[in-house]
Amino acid sequence: MNAINSRVFLGAAATGMLILTGCTSTTGDGEDGSLQTINEGQLTVCSESNYPPFESEKDGEMVGLDMDLAAEIAKDNDLEVHNVTLPFETMVSGAALDTQQCDIVTSALTITDERKSVMDFSEPYFDNQLGLVVKKGSDIESVQDAIDSEARVGVMQQTTGDSKAKELGLNSVQFEDVLMFQDLESGGVDAVLDDLVPIAQHSEEYPDFVVVEEVPADDQFGVAVRKGDTAMLEAVNSTIERVKEDGTMDEITEKWIPVNDQ
Repeated sequence: MNAINSRVFLGAAATGMLILTGCTSTTGDGEDGSLQTINEGQLTVCSESNYPPFESEKDGEMVGLDMDLAAEIAKDNDLEVHNVTLPFETMVSGAALDTQQCDIVTSALTITDERKSVMDFSEPYFDNQLGLVVKKGSDIESVQDAIDSEARVGVMQQTTGDSKAKELGLNSVQFEDVLMFQDLESGGVDAVLDDLVPIAQHSEEYPDFVVVEEVPADDQFGVAVRKGDTAMLEAVNSTIERVKEDGTMDEITEKWIPVNDQ
């Protein structure tokens, strides 16, 4: 099965500020040996509210691949999941964790060296890949076609797609969210460079979308915890190891990303 792409944080200045001012408290274990969290009996999970199939709101509840993984982490530690939705920038800067708005961040978060300076990451749980999508009948049949024609290519800002578009020399147009797909449908942009999984999701809404080229991305998703919170990190890694070994992670992935979609 093909894997997918995520958001890469580009705000070096903001990261530097957090290195100087952010706290590095360790949550640790409780006196009874249980995992200590910011709210007793709960695992508080930060994520975006609209990045299907990893996280999205349905009937007043957060659902998605990341939410199912968070539920497994909570279950292994006898905790209830409490979801908090925040802007992506607040999470990737480390601010949400440093100010104890959440215990973990699960939001299709790419592991990068820059982010490791302000938060700790679990072992990877998902590999990622990009795709260039156009409307059927487009003259664009490859990334090189988009470059040669100086086509307008929509990307989500501060993402792997954003940075990869710059690296490839594409004429990129930044969007704050997935409205770039609506712009592709209306003709505002000529193509979109994004994760293959969200593309598959939006292709259900826009059946005339086609992926003309898959773009490799050295990109893996991890669960983020507060810098120095070794107990939480060990708990998260323990669950990730379990769900990979017992097949639960495969079940979760196939539930949200059917193999045939790719």
